Amino acid sequence: MQPGITDLFGATATFSGSPKILAIPLTSLPSLSGANPTALEIYAAIIANAHAWINANTDASVMASSDLVISSPITRNGTAKTQFQFSERFYGTYAAPTFDPNAV
Repeated sequence: MQPGITDLFGATATFSGSPKILAIPLTSLPSLSGANPTALEIYAAIIANAHAWINANTDASVMASSDLVISSPITRNGTAKTQFQFSERFYGTYAAPTFDPNAV
């Protein structure tokens, strides 16, 4: 099964087709703990939510996969940090690749 809006963006997320608006209430993202999260924290919470759903639903009909690599310590700007690296892959129907030397 393909994921729905609420699978990837939280239980109370909605999508309106006209105009195209994706509404994600902060309560939809349980990993957010602060009252006033930054844009980067919201983005990370969306990615974490989608990653959890994709990894829990690994059947062949889901055309995506996701990996998380955690590295620590990593030095960034001279300070030790923990790095969370998400890798997302999306799949489409197979088409045999062709090599076109004129496109090189």
